[in-house]
Amino acid sequence: MPSRDSLSNIFRNKIFFAGFLVFLVYVLMGTVGLLFVPYPSPKLANPADAFLPPSLKDFPLYIFGTDYEGLPLFDEIVWGTPFILEVTTIASLITIGVGVSLGLLAGFLGKRVDMALNALFEMVLTIPGFPITLILATIIHTSNPLILGGILSMFSWAGMAKAIRGFTYSLKNQGYVMMAQMLGFGNRKILFGEIVYPMMSYILVHLFQDMMFYVFGLVGLYAFGFLPLNNTNWGVILNFATSIGGAIYSPLGMYNLVIPIIVIIVYEIGLMMMSIGVQKFVDPRLRNF
Repeated sequence: MPSRDSLSNIFRNKIFFAGFLVFLVYVLMGTVGLLFVPYPSPKLANPADAFLPPSLKDFPLYIFGTDYEGLPLFDEIVWGTPFILEVTTIASLITIGVGVSLGLLAGFLGKRVDMALNALFEMVLTIPGFPITLILATIIHTSNPLILGGILSMFSWAGMAKAIRGFTYSLKNQGYVMMAQMLGFGNRKILFGEIVYPMMSYILVHLFQDMMFYVFGLVGLYAFGFLPLNNTNWGVILNFATSIGGAIYSPLGMYNLVIPIIVIIVYEIGLMMMSIGVQKFVDPRLRNF
């Protein structure tokens, strides 16, 4: 179990640090980048420049080429980043927040509370979340980040809650927790200081993995047309590349399909490296691999 002081050393883990740098680049691209990259307004479209290949012209605007309207693909990817990061972060925080809170309640209070909450967890886990998510996304048909975050995380929290419940059951019976109870420590101090803290590494790993999962889910919903195509994001770029740009049928639109996919994969790799880095930091058995 890592000490409190050792958590500050996690950035010394090369895998985690490399993944964090990738993640930081995307965060900066979706925040600071908007100040320097022009918004891809349809008013700037030039059909004569449609499907231009990547070039160093007006660097960095055309390093990814242009789309079917002649707009720089780089602009669209940069301006599409904040929405993806916002929704996936909201969905991940909802999953972690609800899962950890209910799991702690079930494991720490036990008895009837645990029986009721565990029954709820089991029921949610049996619900076919994927088709229901598609149906809700189609019916509600919104681009509101908070609502989309709720739709994506609607059923995902149950698995997290089950795991936290098991961890809590195990930790509350440890000697140091019993000693804290004997010394008169309050439930809040025991819960957050002696039970939640040892689980922080697992929670962080789950957070990064959830963000990976929700990126694919959100981009997929837009790419296949389940959500309104009224804003700029990576999924909308893929949708237009296949439906209007003809990327599947014509080599002219290939860059419009391949480059956004590469952008998504690089981001996913960054999150995956952060997840692996946390695991290696916590588990000494993994540090030699």
